[in-house]
Amino acid sequence: MRLQFRLGFFLAGALLCASVSTGAAHGYEALSEWSSLPDAKTGIVAGMASSYDRSGGNLDFNHYLWPTGYQDSSQQTEPSIPTIVAEIEGPGVLTRFWMPHAAADKAFVLKMTIDETTVIDTDSDAFLGGSYGYFQDPLVGTLLGGQVSYEPIVFAQSLKIESNNLRADGTVVRNYYQHSYHLLPSAAGLTPYNGALTTQQQAARDSVVSMIGNVGQNPAGSSPTSVVLNTGGSAIAPGGSLTLASPAGNGIIRRLNVRMDGATDAELDGLRLRVRYDGDTQNAIDVPVAHFFGAGHERVAYKSLPIGTDGNDGFYCYWPMPFRDGAVVELYNSTASAVGIDSAAVEYEPETVTSRAGYLHAVYNEQTTGVGQEYHQLLSATGRGHYVGNLLYVQRDGTNGNILEGDDVIVIDGGETIYGTGLEDAYNGGYYYNHVAEQSDDGDVPDPYSGICPYHGLLRMNFADLGDSYVRTDQYRWLVSDYVPFTEDIEVFIENYGLGADVLFGSTAFYYKVMLLGDLDADGFVGQDDLDIVLGDWGATVTAGSLPDPSADGFVGQDDLDIVLGDWGEGTQPMPEPTALVIFLIGAAGLVARSSRTQ
Repeated sequence: MRLQFRLGFFLAGALLCASVSTGAAHGYEALSEWSSLPDAKTGIVAGMASSYDRSGGNLDFNHYLWPTGYQDSSQQTEPSIPTIVAEIEGPGVLTRFWMPHAAADKAFVLKMTIDETTVIDTDSDAFLGGSYGYFQDPLVGTLLGGQVSYEPIVFAQSLKIESNNLRADGTVVRNYYQHSYHLLPSAAGLTPYNGALTTQQQAARDSVVSMIGNVGQNPAGSSPTSVVLNTGGSAIAPGGSLTLASPAGNGIIRRLNVRMDGATDAELDGLRLRVRYDGDTQNAIDVPVAHFFGAGHERVAYKSLPIGTDGNDGFYCYWPMPFRDGAVVELYNSTASAVGIDSAAVEYEPETVTSRAGYLHAVYNEQTTGVGQEYHQLLSATGRGHYVGNLLYVQRDGTNGNILEGDDVIVIDGGETIYGTGLEDAYNGGYYYNHVAEQSDDGDVPDPYSGICPYHGLLRMNFADLGDSYVRTDQYRWLVSDYVPFTEDIEVFIENYGLGADVLFGSTAFYYKVMLLGDLDADGFVGQDDLDIVLGDWGATVTAGSLPDPSADGFVGQDDLDIVLGDWGEGTQPMPEPTALVIFLIGAAGLVARSSRTQ
């Protein structure tokens, strides 16, 4: 009866071609459940309300949803004219709330109305300065001229954010803002923000706080069943490679370490980390060690949650890396001389990988701009997945720091576009990383060379006020709670402000790519033929991960059917005509009837 019952649900819902969702229940899932980072974010849409200049200029402040257009003192009759920063139709989660420190300190009005009830009525200084309710360190922080909150604010129907055009005393100031959010496919199970934490939310938040408090250790915790493969000191010949791990079957790489004490910048740049999955000959990761980990080049040693250079075993990476049919992790020497490592380690968990897990990819790009070049491109990827952050370095001769005026731009599926307000803003800094309009309250440090946080940081800065004759910034930001899903393609850019030549850009972008697991016949399209494969072997016990078993549980059943339906219509061929859908429904109905007669 179980088969008939579950296929009955399938028949009722198949025409909807519904996708499985990872919708949040309390808002902290993305922050607290590290092992779920690779999972497909089906049905989730990323967006950001920001004060970018709608005209394409550089007045990236005092722009609102209403009143429209750039707002300055000439348009004000009184200082408290209300403005609508954003009106977002839910359900969803506000995942990140950022302002420059110098702006937030002006105590702009801040109101949030959730599901038509005003639940936050304060000002920007209190909200981001650590004195508003539980919005405190470590999920609310100040550093590098920026103030940011990663406290999730959940809404089931709508979110309205209001501010004011001028500060309360009528002074004209610049109101910059970036507020990132996710729209969810369903409100089912959501706990909208009401100013207090539920028991479940408090437990999840405590988990995040503990994770941040132990930065440098694996955010997923330890595992008694994992396998650690150690490599001792080795010299890698020119053009040669050293395999660090080649686990077979299903599993997840939990940790990767490389120790290169005293390595030169040339060695760190020339030794490349390469990772391949499932027998693929193409590298999903092929990045110089220096730029994968953020090592060398006078960058400070640092610890962030997924990656760092100050680990007990050398450089570390904790991004989860699932694989379904083996993986290869190796170091390749692209230089003309031998390059030595002191040690390396790969830790992996042999386990069945869920149907929704994506493969970690990393893309490295370096270029020197030409005259008139508008952007440096960090990432251009096709398929389905989610973008989770980057390391970026920028350098230009001369003491003019306006290269930091360049905006970040993310284009999702060829249409939806997220616009930023400045380079340092994209990395949660502000005002040239607190070298302009310097602030010293809330723990901020004027004129810093560096600053390290779990989700963002500055690894190196060269600037005129530090005595330098050129401008350089090396920075990182991890989009853990505010990942950016895409279903067709994604492009990530940083503006070359001023369109100048001879600006050095280098970047490493990280993203998870989710394959078409429902494409069982490998024709690039999920449709009737794939469904026939599952139905033809329904109920059979098979080799885990074989053709009709995309869920890799060794049994052809509902989980495999769910995968095919979740991917239905994906690929390069057109969707089936309604008649084709009717045909497969009739076929499935026949299967139900046959099953009923045999029980």
